[in-house]
Amino acid sequence: MSLKIKAPGKLDIDTKLFGQFTVKDLIRLLTPATLAYFTNMSIPVLISASILGVIWYRWTPADQHIDQLAYHAPRWFINKRELDKPSARTRSDKYVKLDDGAIAAVIQVSPTNLDMKTETEQGALHSIYQDLLDTVTYPVHIHSQQRSLNLRKYREEIRSGNDANRRLRRNYSRHIDSLSEEEQSATKHYIVLKSEKDTGNWLLDKLQYNTFSRKKDRRSELDNRCREVITALSTADLQAERLTGSDLSSRINRFTRGNIIDGGDAGPQTSPAWNSRRENRSSHHYRKTLYISEYPSNIELGWPLEILRTDGLINVTQVVKPRDTGKATKKLQRISEKLNAEIDSFLSHGYRGTNKLESLLEDTEWILDLFADREAKPVDHAVYITPHSKSKTKCRQALRQVKNRLDTQQIKYRNTFLRTDQAYKTQQPLSPDPLNETQLVPSTTAAAGFPFGTQQTGKRNGVIYGVDTSDEAPILADRFSWSSHSMARMGMVGSGKSYTTKIELLRSDIVYDDLQIIAVDPKKEYQEVIQSLNGVCVRLPYSGDLDQLGDRHACFQVKERGQRDDVNTLVDLVQDIYRYTSKNQRKTLVLIDEARILMNHETGRQVLNQFVLEARDTNTAITLVTQNASHFTYCREGQEILDNMPGKVFMRHDRVPDSVVEYFQLSERERQELHELKTGTDSPYSEALLKISGKLDTRIRIKSTDTEHRIIEQEEK
Repeated sequence: MSLKIKAPGKLDIDTKLFGQFTVKDLIRLLTPATLAYFTNMSIPVLISASILGVIWYRWTPADQHIDQLAYHAPRWFINKRELDKPSARTRSDKYVKLDDGAIAAVIQVSPTNLDMKTETEQGALHSIYQDLLDTVTYPVHIHSQQRSLNLRKYREEIRSGNDANRRLRRNYSRHIDSLSEEEQSATKHYIVLKSEKDTGNWLLDKLQYNTFSRKKDRRSELDNRCREVITALSTADLQAERLTGSDLSSRINRFTRGNIIDGGDAGPQTSPAWNSRRENRSSHHYRKTLYISEYPSNIELGWPLEILRTDGLINVTQVVKPRDTGKATKKLQRISEKLNAEIDSFLSHGYRGTNKLESLLEDTEWILDLFADREAKPVDHAVYITPHSKSKTKCRQALRQVKNRLDTQQIKYRNTFLRTDQAYKTQQPLSPDPLNETQLVPSTTAAAGFPFGTQQTGKRNGVIYGVDTSDEAPILADRFSWSSHSMARMGMVGSGKSYTTKIELLRSDIVYDDLQIIAVDPKKEYQEVIQSLNGVCVRLPYSGDLDQLGDRHACFQVKERGQRDDVNTLVDLVQDIYRYTSKNQRKTLVLIDEARILMNHETGRQVLNQFVLEARDTNTAITLVTQNASHFTYCREGQEILDNMPGKVFMRHDRVPDSVVEYFQLSERERQELHELKTGTDSPYSEALLKISGKLDTRIRIKSTDTEHRIIEQEEK
């Protein structure tokens, strides 16, 4: 359930004469007949002119009157010729110089999972975003851009691996194909800030821009704006980082790059309804833009998230321009007076359809109260939605779905027919907003468009850990790219933690070249899996040297489960593995099942703590498996271990102690979901909460391939 935010209706209204017609409506109705009358036309011509006036008044092709189309047609025809690839050059590794002499900076925001938050936590995020909008005194452009997440290259790499485990590899590649049937996407969020010439005098601007001191002042101003935005958004849930150096250059190239055809850049090609760019001699990339024209009385926090989850590729651009509170208040007071006059006029002529006007009057008074109580500030807010695709058909389908979702949310929208030249510039991150379809709203309403609610599923390498339950996107994670490669997997007996751990082992062997897997197996559960990967099973105690393993996978098992002497044996084994992995830099995945055995042993805790802390230096990834997160959180060493483990996988828990909730900062919704996650015993798949520090926080569905299941099932018989 998402937090509901109050939103005003469209406050810019035209005065209606006789409670029905605006001045523009009367002009459209009467102009043809008036011209016919004063030119002494015959009665049939006068009647025809009157009919033409009615058509002019009633007919609105592409949501526009004929006079509006007549205005935009020549403007579009002239301006479309001026559309070129945006020009931008990086300066001093931090700044972007634009064509108009302005300089810009780009901030990338790592999002949070809005679906995993309670209403209280969503309210906190709304407040953080509103505080930012209340603070800034300059325009802010937020771009949520989607690109295709194509797993074709990943699949080919899997297929082209060595001949070992050919059936397992082939089955996994088919699994990848099944996940790629629908077009998947990855969303990136950017905030673009600019420092423009602000004197209004062209000659003075030119002189000042050519002086070193003016450049320095503008750069300092832009630096301050970046710090302000980053400080406001960098919280426990969000991370904002200014792009610099090669990161900035590559991003600018993506924003502005043209497509090379016959040695030159191909500029955009606009039609009255579409924008497109040629990507090669035979294909284009099509775009079509809508803009939001009016909101319902209440909207959900993060409502653009539903649009971004549409099948297909969607870009959402939001423009926020601060308004002077005094001037905005005066405008709203005039609107209030106008609405009162309109209502009185309606009632005096016997009309009763004043509900909409009275609703707008209430909205106006509500906004004035917000400003008077300093609970919000006025902003001009615009939202532009652009489906895009290499296929015109897919772009049209995505547009249809976007409209359906907007209709479901009762959000009104309009198209940009004959304004595609302006739409092209507006959705470009480094361009201005020539569409300028903003609405005066309080910052609390603008903040309801919280854009940073998606998940970062844009990886194209690593292991597929499952599918995001919110948008069906495959979750790929490369442990060996994390700051530390280790992970804890926690869940009650029967939750599926051992099953999913075995899936990861089987897939890791396929994905990573030159990987060695070492399993510490007190419950004797991993023998078949390791042997299916041409590994060996070793009984403890082990008196040999681990160097004798060479590059083979190994599973170390106790003679009998539950023996007291096993604890010391396991501690010694983990120490030996630690020493062994410290001798080389090859990728090693060390699985330690029933980690609680070591966590309940003082020396065991210390060994694990040191191993996890230093494992990254030796390219070692450690997976600790236990029945409950409290096995770590109850002691200092356990918490230190978790602090150095970026990955946490929560399977179903039968109980969640307060210490666990407090340590992991679990929301009430997450705490409840830990009791509701599906297991492999009650469904054809299991579920988990997957948390990767600074990268991912979502609920996933985990399902094995047929070959994986047969191997694991043989182990569990």
